[in-house]
Amino acid sequence: MATAYTPDTEHGDDNFILELNRVKEKVRTRFIELRECLSERESELMRELDEILSSYECYRREVEKMNEEKRDIEDVRNAIMGVVTTSAVVRSCQEKMLQELNEQLEGLEIPVKPKLVMFVCEDSKWLVEVNKLCKLVEVVSEIDYKSKTHSVMSVCDVGSGNEQLNSPTDVTVDHNTGNIYVADTLNHCVKVFNDSCKFVFKFGDLKGEGSMTYPKCFVICRNRVLVSQGDVFIEASHCIKVYQLDGKFVCQIGKHGGGELQFNYPCGLATNESTGDIYICDTRNDRIQIISEHFLYKSQFGKDILHSPLDVKLYRNNIFILDQSNPCLHIYNKNLVLQKSVVSRGEGQQVVSSYSFFIDRFGNILT
Repeated sequence: MATAYTPDTEHGDDNFILELNRVKEKVRTRFIELRECLSERESELMRELDEILSSYECYRREVEKMNEEKRDIEDVRNAIMGVVTTSAVVRSCQEKMLQELNEQLEGLEIPVKPKLVMFVCEDSKWLVEVNKLCKLVEVVSEIDYKSKTHSVMSVCDVGSGNEQLNSPTDVTVDHNTGNIYVADTLNHCVKVFNDSCKFVFKFGDLKGEGSMTYPKCFVICRNRVLVSQGDVFIEASHCIKVYQLDGKFVCQIGKHGGGELQFNYPCGLATNESTGDIYICDTRNDRIQIISEHFLYKSQFGKDILHSPLDVKLYRNNIFILDQSNPCLHIYNKNLVLQKSVVSRGEGQQVVSSYSFFIDRFGNILT
């Protein structure tokens, strides 16, 4: 049977109050501990939240950057595809125009006076002329300067066969063998004929490092054939290629550009027989570059005077340069100082409307 609480009249109420106060103090202390703990946890959660938000912001910026780069890459890709498409269209139009021109030229009659005198041997035994209009090469006997006549010995037809040519642009003769080297430009090779105008061999038409792209001019130097070439649509083609006399590829000189041993549409070539130095018309860089017989860069000149030089010849310590844009013939001395410029004055007068010229053993300039 339960008994009712009977306070100690003398000490009971005081003990009860003290016990109650101790419990109350414990509860208050625990509450404070829990509140501090909760506050610390809240701070940790806030820090973690800030880190998460910061990471998200970094990720968002990275995604935006990647999207921008993707858009830029897509723009570049579209631009490249546009250029490729444009180049293909231009090349197609160019080929179509050339085909139409060839068809028109095939219908022309042959008796057209040759326009471009390319080479005369020192003994004047052979004169080689290129008829660009009819795409013919004529080999003729010694010139009679008094009567101004010569006799034609051989004519090549238009085509891609061994004894045919397509837009030849240069020709030279090997004095030792008498072989005639012809730059068969649109057939992308050099063809070699003997002194009886019979085909011997050709080179440069095969694929690989020794292949040619629109060969233009060449010169024989130290038993090497140097050929200038270049296509406006193919940067890698702007260079000089070197072959042995039998057509075996030796090396490539230079590349596309405007620096030393760099070329932009190289054309005419000449060599100094005594030093072996080679003079190169760097046509669209408006200068002449000089390299050694070992194909090392030596110097350049004409940058402030020349405008698209096409051909260069050396004669009696002077350098003769045919300039296209003027048009005129510049004459420099051996110290590369301009001595004279002969400006065109119209048909029948001083110079010059061809793509090449030659100086014979009598000092006559043939154009």
